[in-house]
Amino acid sequence: MKKYYCDFCDRSIPDNPEARRKHVSGTQHQMNVKMHYDSYRGVTEILNEQMQKPPCRKFTTTGSCEYGLSCRYSHVMYDAQGNPFLPPSFLPNSESSQGSGHRKESKRVPKFKLPPGLPSDLPPSLKPPPPQGYDWSNMEEWG
Repeated sequence: MKKYYCDFCDRSIPDNPEARRKHVSGTQHQMNVKMHYDSYRGVTEILNEQMQKPPCRKFTTTGSCEYGLSCRYSHVMYDAQGNPFLPPSFLPNSESSQGSGHRKESKRVPKFKLPPGLPSDLPPSLKPPPPQGYDWSNMEEWG
């Protein structure tokens, strides 16, 4: 049986009109498509949309919400002067948001340890990555 792969949902479905129609009209697919296109929207557009919604009780009490921008409630915060803003984790292109794969990414940071007894003057290719990650801004100079 031939399969159709949906890039938005990261899964395969049977390749026939009825299965495609059922999948495309499904809630999960529609939410994934919205998250994809939201990642290209501007911050002010997202903020204006969020300000039209009632406040999210879970976000106001705990400071987090597992639904992110797909939540039906608002996650707008206000600074000391009363200006509205969105927390960085709720912005679509931020590194701490839910990522581009539409799945919740693991928040764990891998920890690397060198085996005991290795010399301390290892070449960079054998050292573990730094905790803050690599600086990719000067890649042209690497070559």
